[in-house]
Amino acid sequence: MIKKSLLTSAIVLSTLASAAAPISVLAADTNSDANVEQTSSDSNASKTTDTNVIAGSDVKEADPDIAHIETVQPSAAKSSAQGALVQAASGTTSQQQQAFLDMAVPMAQKAANEYGVYASVMLAQAILESGWGASLLATQGNNLFGIKGDYNGASVTMKTSEWSASQGWYTIYANFRKYPSYYESFADNGDKLRNGVSWDSSYYKGTWKENASSYKDATAWLQGRYATAPTYASSLNNVIETYNLTQYDKNETDDSSTQAPGDVNVIKVNNSNAIYVPMVTFNGDTIGKATRGLQNKTPWQTDQVKTYNGHVYYRVSTNEWVEDTYVI
Repeated sequence: MIKKSLLTSAIVLSTLASAAAPISVLAADTNSDANVEQTSSDSNASKTTDTNVIAGSDVKEADPDIAHIETVQPSAAKSSAQGALVQAASGTTSQQQQAFLDMAVPMAQKAANEYGVYASVMLAQAILESGWGASLLATQGNNLFGIKGDYNGASVTMKTSEWSASQGWYTIYANFRKYPSYYESFADNGDKLRNGVSWDSSYYKGTWKENASSYKDATAWLQGRYATAPTYASSLNNVIETYNLTQYDKNETDDSSTQAPGDVNVIKVNNSNAIYVPMVTFNGDTIGKATRGLQNKTPWQTDQVKTYNGHVYYRVSTNEWVEDTYVI
């Protein structure tokens, strides 16, 4: 993987602040006309001069299945909902940001390739929505996009702020999907972008690669649909450009190396269900069990990363790999 110096610039932080300011609030009941998604500047959204804004008449309401980071209960260190995005970004070091990308990029590429969308856009969404994976929802549920509901029956309950015309602002507990790993979160978001919402399967068609000539077309389409904040598209664009996320938009095969040999990182492994961490081998297009295991809660150097059947694998010896399930 090509390394890039990840310095959180004042430009990005100010953009994140502007993204957080118009707090998005989701409908408690998607069938009720009284409960609709609101922002502090909703009434001006269609009048903005931002060229990234697409607020066509076909947009009935923003996606009700998404709750954004500023409305989901932050961790104790993030007491201000309005500043949650800024604090999440400024509270992570360049090393933590790079570690997040090392983990997330192969998964985003695989999901993007499967659903025909831009990896750069999903990565930027994940960074904004989860604060580089530092949000409570990300750490407890591997949920990078704030998607509500459950995943194969698994969910995590958190507070979220909502709005209704009759009650104004109020707080409820909502269930959010809990994923086994980041990959399922990326894949779920990719599926949402490809297959839309219950009332419109083509709701996100402007993000599909066949319809979007660049990532900017895709982010423009997300604004007003995925999030109503009038700065959402420009925030995503700034993240993509600052961190050169377009380099990850190249198509990746299922069994491909996304980290160059010699580019060494350190991972820590643990298996909560056994006394050791199992390893696997790669032989062409097949995968097999290795005869050795790694000690729990130990760090290991890895110089290559591959994706296979929805999981990311890290090489720890010549032909022995550890699945992302066991990486802490």
